[in-house]
Amino acid sequence: MAPARHRQNPVTSRNDAGLRGRLEQFGLATVLSFLELERRSGQILIVARDKMGWVWLRGGQVISARIEGSRRVNRAAIYELLSWDSGYFAFTQEDLAADVDEIGAPTTLLLMDAARRSDEAAAPAC
Repeated sequence: MAPARHRQNPVTSRNDAGLRGRLEQFGLATVLSFLELERRSGQILIVARDKMGWVWLRGGQVISARIEGSRRVNRAAIYELLSWDSGYFAFTQEDLAADVDEIGAPTTLLLMDAARRSDEAAAPAC
């Protein structure tokens, strides 16, 4: 589980963010791809309507994810967060070298799995 020290007030996170924007302009998949390419480490705060989620990355690889008030964690949380199409995100760079990788899969694999799940959910039942 990601340490509580990484759970920050959304206002603080947005003000200190090195990268931030609206999900309507850049979806979480785009943000994760960029951070993977740049091999960044830190926390992404995602806020959509009345929901809040966090994704932690080390060297561009997603290592943990949570959604406030939800039992979904890690992969399940990532898949849900990737479906959020409105709201905002804020990435704050942090050293997460000591944090445990709870997912154990490359970011690209998570994004491909999420896309496949979305396609399967949208396909008409035969």
